[in-house]
Amino acid sequence: MAVEVFGWCPSISATSIPEYRNRSSKFGSGYEQVVGDGPNNRLDSWPLTFVVREAVALQIKEFLDRHAGHKSFFWTPPLGELSFFRGTAPSITPNGAGMFTLTTTFTQSFLP
Repeated sequence: MAVEVFGWCPSISATSIPEYRNRSSKFGSGYEQVVGDGPNNRLDSWPLTFVVREAVALQIKEFLDRHAGHKSFFWTPPLGELSFFRGTAPSITPNGAGMFTLTTTFTQSFLP
């Protein structure tokens, strides 16, 4: 199965929440040894909001439901490169006049 590309644009307020995974050992003398946890110890997470018409909201919802939170897809974050991400189930709010707000969080993954 080919990996799909997420192509919809979120609102301007998209903000990266990076995390560095580290392991550490503290010793009685006050010395602490810290190393990165694996080759991919930097993990990006992006809370995203989409304010879109009903037809687009349905397309985004179907895309995220199809990936069910565990199948990775390609997405290019702001100032980033095309990478693998997984998305949470979208929270949907009707705004009236056929407009909807969808919120989800994309978390970087390293394999499809």
